Amino acid sequence: MANFWRNSIHLLLELNIVYFFILLLYLDSGNLPSLVGVLLPYGFAIAIFGFLNNKLPNNYAAIMMVAPILALFAYLSSYSIWLALIIGTILSFRAFMYFVEERFISTFALLIISFIWMPFVYGAGTLVNYPHGLTLMILFGAQLALVIFLYSGNAVLQLNGNRYMQKRVVAATSTVFISIIALSAVFATVGKYVITAGFSLFGLGVSIIFDALARPLFYLLGLHDWTLKSGGPQDAGGLEGQEEEAETAELLPPPDSLFDNPVVMAIGVILFLSILYYLLRKKKVNTQKIEVKDEQPFTSTMTKKSGGFFTGRRKQKPPENEVRKLMFDLEQLAMKKNRGRLPNETLEEWLKRETTFKESFMDLYAKVRYGEMKLSPSEVETCRTMAEEIRKVMKQWKKAS
Repeated sequence: MANFWRNSIHLLLELNIVYFFILLLYLDSGNLPSLVGVLLPYGFAIAIFGFLNNKLPNNYAAIMMVAPILALFAYLSSYSIWLALIIGTILSFRAFMYFVEERFISTFALLIISFIWMPFVYGAGTLVNYPHGLTLMILFGAQLALVIFLYSGNAVLQLNGNRYMQKRVVAATSTVFISIIALSAVFATVGKYVITAGFSLFGLGVSIIFDALARPLFYLLGLHDWTLKSGGPQDAGGLEGQEEEAETAELLPPPDSLFDNPVVMAIGVILFLSILYYLLRKKKVNTQKIEVKDEQPFTSTMTKKSGGFFTGRRKQKPPENEVRKLMFDLEQLAMKKNRGRLPNETLEEWLKRETTFKESFMDLYAKVRYGEMKLSPSEVETCRTMAEEIRKVMKQWKKAS
């Protein structure tokens, strides 16, 4: 269920970016492409690859089988036949990668792409007076909201059985959304006048300061005689030529600045973003090389910070709590056998996959780890017994290659 939730949200994040690329074709006409025309194929792509995956061929032929079906819904929603085929092919290919191949783009990479392309499309729409600018801003905000939904949903699914912590995650997520909506309402009404007044006061203060600094400078410059002195008498023909040149200059229209051309500005923005992306990518590659060089044993942990949960990989010290230390020792033993937990795998999934899983042991561990509750001596003894049973199973493992 956790994988299905992650794949569905990730696919919707990508679809939102694709929709902004489609918008580029509609900016000049002023029309808003049909949202239903991309959401219907998205829903059917999840239904086909998520639930009917076993009935499809387990190869790339499944992409071409499903793509025309998805394109049909886009075509019936007023998209052109070629654009509908492109939408269907993209959705079919990405759904296959998520639900069949389990190969997905990281959330951070999707956010970087969103912050690069979505404001760029919004800026292009502003240049051509696109009437649906507010819709573009809402779609960009929805991209950030989807990321919050992704992580909060993953946390709720991973805390299955621990209703106390699930309620805390849902409450924290609701608080974040209510705060965002409240701030948006403030900035859309009273806030914009406050911001305008603040910028006006700031501009007034800057002008007063520069006026006070510039007065002595202009006074000193005024003491000098800046009039041009003639080098000698000029003939009448020279004066007439100068008058004709002045009249011609007045008749000619002022030359247009190169930077006033929107095409030149767009090309400049694309070049700047491309160079910035190349530099960031190069820096990331260098960082990865350093990490490989100084490779050390790491364990995947769920760290609680600032009221949220973030998955990280770091070298972990044994916890002080006895029940948590039992789980830590089990993970360390599994790592020595090269059968440790996968990066995207929960403790519960790992125990089910590798050992004789005890749900009661995981429930007691969740109370200590996530609920921060103190167990009774009998519950601690129960944890010791079940951990010892799991340890016996692990000791019989052969070291995986």
